Amino acid sequence: MNLKSHLTSLLCLCLYLASWASAAETIHFGANESPPYWSFSMDQQGMCGEILQALSAEAGLNAEVTFKPLKRLIEDAHNNDLGNPVFYIKEQDFAGIIPIALYQASFYYYQSNHSNKITIGSLADLKQYKIGILSGSLIDQQAFERADIQFETSYSQASIFKKLKLGRIDLAIEIDFIAEQMIKQLYPMQRQDFAHISITHKPEAIAIMINEETPGAKQIALRYRDALKNIIANGRYQAILAKYYQGIAMPNNWYEELARYDRLYNFDLDE
Repeated sequence: MNLKSHLTSLLCLCLYLASWASAAETIHFGANESPPYWSFSMDQQGMCGEILQALSAEAGLNAEVTFKPLKRLIEDAHNNDLGNPVFYIKEQDFAGIIPIALYQASFYYYQSNHSNKITIGSLADLKQYKIGILSGSLIDQQAFERADIQFETSYSQASIFKKLKLGRIDLAIEIDFIAEQMIKQLYPMQRQDFAHISITHKPEAIAIMINEETPGAKQIALRYRDALKNIIANGRYQAILAKYYQGIAMPNNWYEELARYDRLYNFDLDE
């Protein structure tokens, strides 16, 4: 084969590869603004956004994320969702749920504002406190209000923790990872003064949820699950987590917990 033939073959190969790449299937997702996990304004759309892009590249897919209020995402039974499956599975059916990260939420309080250690054993214990929460993150606020539990909403996590230290609120509900970042950023010399009470004993899952109405939904879910195994095996997943958890402890037993949630949500995936 002469040089011209080689160049022609190479050009055809490049054109083929370019058309194959441009034809990669695009999967549309909905997510709630919740930095540093998901955020329109963060580089690569936050930690989970970066995981999603790494998984999509590994699976040969394109992922596009639209950010909407959590309530609107839950009410839409026809979209692919990103977040905690607990919020969605009662309203929507999925062909596959792929847990990609973990989080744990706690009540936080500023110890200097309280003479005694706060303990919470039931909803009734919350009645005596004003609780700070991020705007849009409480699904059924009226149910709590009927139980005489007071909430004060804020539009940023920083605002919540400033109010907490000033005594404008007694407790804040926040994800541990986010809370640790906020306290480290705002009050680095007083980190030990912020106490927390874990809401659950085990972490919750953050997942990719593929709607059963999506064309080829089961195959897409399988491709994402295989991609997750691959990026964990080659260390790409751990590198992304380490980038965001700088100076903050990563979730305990993260690999076992991801596997546990994968079994919980995908027991019938291979049927």
